[in-house]
Amino acid sequence: MTDFSGTLVETDVLVVGAGAGGLLAALSAKRHGAAGTRVTIVDTWLVGRTGHAAFSNAWTVVVEPEDNLEAITREILAGNDWVADQVLVSKVLAMSYQRLKDLEGLELEFPKDSEGRYVRRPTRGLDDTRVLCPVGGGLEFCWRLRRGLEAEGVQILDRIFVTGLMRGRGEGIVGAVGIHSRSGAFHAIKARATVVCTNAITFRSGFVRDITGTGTLLAYKAGAALRNAEFSYTRPGTPRFYFEGIAFAIQEGAHFVNAKGERFMLRHEPVWGDESDVPRIARAMAIERQLGNDPLYLDMSGVPERVRSDFIRSKVKWMEYFYRKLPAETRTDLFGKTPYYAQNQMTKMGIRTDAACRSDVPGLLAAGLAQAGAANHFAGFHIGMCIGTGWIAGCSAVEDLDRLPAPALDAAEVRALFADNDRARNDAVQAESDNVLRSLQALMFAYDISVWKHGARLEMALTRLAAIRAEFAGLAAPHTHELVRLKETEAMLLAAELILRASLYRTESRMSHFREDFDLRDDRNWLCWVDICDHQGEPRFEKTPVPVPICDPDSVAPRSVKRVIKGAA
Repeated sequence: MTDFSGTLVETDVLVVGAGAGGLLAALSAKRHGAAGTRVTIVDTWLVGRTGHAAFSNAWTVVVEPEDNLEAITREILAGNDWVADQVLVSKVLAMSYQRLKDLEGLELEFPKDSEGRYVRRPTRGLDDTRVLCPVGGGLEFCWRLRRGLEAEGVQILDRIFVTGLMRGRGEGIVGAVGIHSRSGAFHAIKARATVVCTNAITFRSGFVRDITGTGTLLAYKAGAALRNAEFSYTRPGTPRFYFEGIAFAIQEGAHFVNAKGERFMLRHEPVWGDESDVPRIARAMAIERQLGNDPLYLDMSGVPERVRSDFIRSKVKWMEYFYRKLPAETRTDLFGKTPYYAQNQMTKMGIRTDAACRSDVPGLLAAGLAQAGAANHFAGFHIGMCIGTGWIAGCSAVEDLDRLPAPALDAAEVRALFADNDRARNDAVQAESDNVLRSLQALMFAYDISVWKHGARLEMALTRLAAIRAEFAGLAAPHTHELVRLKETEAMLLAAELILRASLYRTESRMSHFREDFDLRDDRNWLCWVDICDHQGEPRFEKTPVPVPICDPDSVAPRSVKRVIKGAA
């Protein structure tokens, strides 16, 4: 390479993103690789202190040997309204107990009762599935994994914001380029296999508002197909400070009420009521608002005194710190009535892969929230999927090392990617990306656009989005921080278009995709994924039937709810 201004890193397996999926992918690649296999992990922020898992309690699904794996698999597939990779979901659940043991080997501690059994809880909307979390929550989970990667010899590159994937001189991916998120220094990372594990696009909402992943869109631009764009992690949100554990508060006696004092969830969800999965709660809240029954509240006055301290002393230590630090007007009134609304926290759009987490593009794999194996965000299941897909992707990446050709960089491509970053810099301008972001948030957070959808409203949203994109065009960055923000906002704008168009394309209601004008699930026509490919610069949408090798909707007889807790039917 000549005329290269920056740092060149060479590795065998490159992992982009250091949430649960990325950390497990790097660990798996190192453990499955032959002696001397080079594994590198990069993240925009500090590895071990970033990612969706770090900002949570790290609840994760674990299927113990005595559990009914078949029943758990079936109810999770049913909870995904059957739009899920059945083989991949089954593999992740089957290996979950061994992954738990791997985590314990990294000195993570999981609570046990007096008889030595793991302390697990049921999770919302599911009967048989049980979840648990480590002592110390997500921060401890991610930090122990970082220390484990250091001990295994994984190269860790903190604060590298990836801005593009390299195609090199062949048909596959040969690594990535990026900038140091503080200094702006350019990096090119040459790799034989690349695993994208970035967070989902968030539009900067919820408690992970400063973590938004761009990896899925980089993969899309590099030739990979995306799916699940019409599905989102919609949930109850609050304008006040959020606390982790709504699902468990409801199990202890909390419930939602509208402005009239009515417990409205049983009217919308007669089986699960307040214990419904959060997209169903968000749908009910959107309809209540449409009916003029807002404001809506979470009433926690029914939570017994003996367990109230569990919600104040959160395992998510940063939440507990800020809860105590923030002024009274911003705190959640934990044991009174706190205002809540239907919130779109993140898209579930991810990269299409096979059950081995390989994308359509040679040398490119995906795991974690960047992978599209399942779109429902059950409490604990999504981190379980991140752990499982990360492990699978790391193993697959190592298997590919002998099959893929040696990576060859294209100097012209690297220079073009370098120039693209440099072109967006202008020290004389003001930082303006947040103005565009606020306009985009106002559009994509609207309850009747992102939660309770209608064809006419989606069309209007696309028109408004075009105006926002015109506002964004030509913006430049006076410093590195703003350059990162611009790149993230650019990805959000593209994601918004794909989300709105996919939502128009799927003319039914399923999972977290609710169409007011098509408010029924239609298995005859829509038991399929909506896949999106880039076709000469424009998105092309197509249906891909969902294989059902394990079970299909017709094979599962309706059954009554076995678990009845306060607030449920």
